[in-house]
Amino acid sequence: MPGETLAVEFTNVSLWEVALLIIAVAFFIFSLMLAVGLIRKLNGTVARVNSVLDKVDHEIGPILRNANTTLDNVNASLVQVEGELEKVSAITGNAAHISSNVANITSLVVSAVGSPLVKAAAFGFGLRSAVKKRNQGYDEDQVRRMVDASRQTKRETKRAAKARRRAAK
Repeated sequence: MPGETLAVEFTNVSLWEVALLIIAVAFFIFSLMLAVGLIRKLNGTVARVNSVLDKVDHEIGPILRNANTTLDNVNASLVQVEGELEKVSAITGNAAHISSNVANITSLVVSAVGSPLVKAAAFGFGLRSAVKKRNQGYDEDQVRRMVDASRQTKRETKRAAKARRRAAK
């Protein structure tokens, strides 16, 4: 109704109920003040984080440009190294080819010269063996003669000793 006002009637409200209502309102105001304080601190933290992120953003640009330049230099160096490796590979291939040629030439020289040398070495060995056997036989004969002579001398000495004993008896 148009002329009516909205009014709350407090009838039969006890003192405890009023005290609880005051405590509830005080707790709500305290919570509201605590929330406002936390929001302010959070706002300060967010502002500091934004400041740090802005500094990082300003500093990361030159760092990334330097890293890009360094990568470009490394790539250029790698291209040069690849060129040098190709040269080394070619040199290694040539060295292997030369080594193969030297091995072939060596085998040819060994087959051409080695066979007569082996024959000459075998002949020399055979000649040395024959001379050694001949000398060994001569030496053995000489030793036998000396042993026989020594035995004969011992026999003669014994005979002479026996003869002296007989004569002395």
